[in-house]
Formats: sequence, structure tokens, C-alpha cells
Amino acid sequence: MNTRRIWELMARKLANEATADELQELSALLRDNPDTELPAGLVDELWQKTAAATSEDSAMAAHDRHISRMQAMGIPIGHVPAETPIPLTAIRSRRPYLWAAAISTGVLLCMAAWWWTSAKKNSNAITSEVTTRNGSRTSIQLADGTRVWLNAGSKLSYSKDFGKGDRSVTLSGEAFFDVAKQADHPLVIHTETMDIRVLGTRFNVRSYPEDKTTEASLITGSIEAIIKHNATRIILKPSEKIVVLNQLPAVARSAKAQTAKAETTVTLSHVSYYAAQTTAITETSWMDNKLVFKDESFTELAQQMERFFGVKVRFDNPQLQQLRFTGIFEQETVQQALSALQLTAAFRYEIQNDTIIIH
Repeated sequence: MNTRRIWELMARKLANEATADELQELSALLRDNPDTELPAGLVDELWQKTAAATSEDSAMAAHDRHISRMQAMGIPIGHVPAETPIPLTAIRSRRPYLWAAAISTGVLLCMAAWWWTSAKKNSNAITSEVTTRNGSRTSIQLADGTRVWLNAGSKLSYSKDFGKGDRSVTLSGEAFFDVAKQADHPLVIHTETMDIRVLGTRFNVRSYPEDKTTEASLITGSIEAIIKHNATRIILKPSEKIVVLNQLPAVARSAKAQTAKAETTVTLSHVSYYAAQTTAITETSWMDNKLVFKDESFTELAQQMERFFGVKVRFDNPQLQQLRFTGIFEQETVQQALSALQLTAAFRYEIQNDTIIIH
């Protein structure tokens, strides 16, 4: 989405049709997407060279028209004495050279596009990935000093050149970031529905593809969330949380419902606490090996239990999926957790290998 918008704005800029707001938007997008800044700059430079050649061609044409008008009015252009021999020199129009320059520029543009595509393919082929299975967690330290804790069933991807100017990662799943501060190079976390831009702070991002929402919860510092479907930018303060729907509701897809889209797909709230202590934050409880849930459907809880315990949950009775639960699992086994849920709801379960069937 961002890449397409960048090239749309580049086209308007090169055609001298971009407004001041669009130029400002282009600058912001290039700043937030450093991997696109180089090819965009190359195209801009080649375009300017072509424009300069075209201007020179126009100047020559104007000069020729001026000479013709003077001759038509009988104004002498100049006089060369007869006794002065004039060497005959083949004079060729510069226009073919200008056409050649234009063609060369087009070739260069094609070569630049080919080079950049090849470079991106090679770069993507050497991308580092850290993954965790359901029931497991891990932590890593990136080249720039940033610490990342990765929750179960998650994947973090980043370039082999991470930390050398480029500080962008892609997250699928959940992770807690303690970002090393670099004023000139913000860290950008890409998720399916939003990008998060930050200089140095601590926050949690939850972006599982099977979940209904993507969330970012700020603990300290400040982060900027850029919503992909409408380019909205939201600054979060400590203890604030942003929630974005992973799929737009039908009413929000209509061009006549832009206001509804903004209201129904993005919400801003505060982090929640599962105990009296101010450090007992629900959104980061997984780092303390706790599964905290509040008024969640059995379907949503089952997804979390699959990641937390490393099992699979299947429902035989669809009506049971609508049951709602609130509680905390910490030291319990999966059997103990299910038995605790049975105290507040009537259901049965059986375990077949690593699969739990809810009746």
C-alpha cells in the first residue's frame, strides 16, 4: 500500500502536478520507508536530466524561429566577405542527440528498475528470521542494541543489513520491544495493518494474522502508529494502547463511509491491569508467563491457550464458542486450566494427543 502511494506521488511530482500537501506526504513516506528512497531518488535524478535536455531543445527551436522571422522581414543576419573562404562543414541537427539522450534515459530507468528489483530479491533472500512455536518464547538482541522478546507462535524478520542505516523489522505475532535510541535512524515495525515508528522506548505489539485486531501498547516513551488503510498517524503516550481491526467492516469499505471507517477500525484506549500493582499490565503479562483474559469468548481464549500451552483446540458444539471467561492462568497445566473453566461454564473436553476437543 505505501509503496504504491509513493510511486503515485512521485508521478505527480515529476509531472509538476503535486500539491504542497502531497509533496509533504511523499517526504514523510520516503522517510518512513527507507528501502524505497534510493530508487525514488534515482528516478528523480534521471528525470531532471531528461527535462534539462528537453529545455535545451526548446531553446534551439525558439532560436531557429527567431532567425526565420528576421529573414522574412528582410533583416540581414550577417555578412561574410566573398574573399574569405568558408570551410564547408557538415552540420547535423542536435535533435537526434536529444532523442538519443531521451532514449538513453529510458534505458537507464529500465536498468534502474531491473537493478533495484534484483537487489531487493537478493536482499530478501538474505533476510534473518526468528520464530517461536506455540508453547515457547524467546528473546534476542538486534545489531543496534534493541532487545526483543518474542511470544509464542510469532515471527520477526529483518534485513541482514539491519542497524546500518536501515532499522526496520516485520512482525507476525506478538513481541515486546526495548528500543535502543538513535535520533537519526528511527526503528520501524511493520505489521499487516499498521507501521510503528519509534526512536527509543518500550512497548508491546500484538499482530497475529488469525486475530481480529492488531494492538500496540506503550509502556514508556512515545511511538507513532501509521494506519495503512488510510495513512492516519497517531502519537501514543505512556500507558496508551491503539487497536486496529485486521479486516475492514463492510460499511467501512464504501467511499461514502470515510468517517465511519476511521471510527470503526481504530480505537485508542489505556492499558489494563490484572492486579493492584501498577506493573501488572495485562498486555505484557505473557512476559511473566501469565495468560490473562478478561470477558473473552471461548473462541478467543482457545486461540490464546493454543499459543500458551502449545496445543490445538477444536469445538464440537459451536454454541460453546460464545461462552465468555475472565481469569488468569500461571502455573496451571492445560488440564488444570480447563478444569478451572468448567467451574463457571458447563462443557466437557477430551484430549487426543495434542488436540483438545470441547463438547
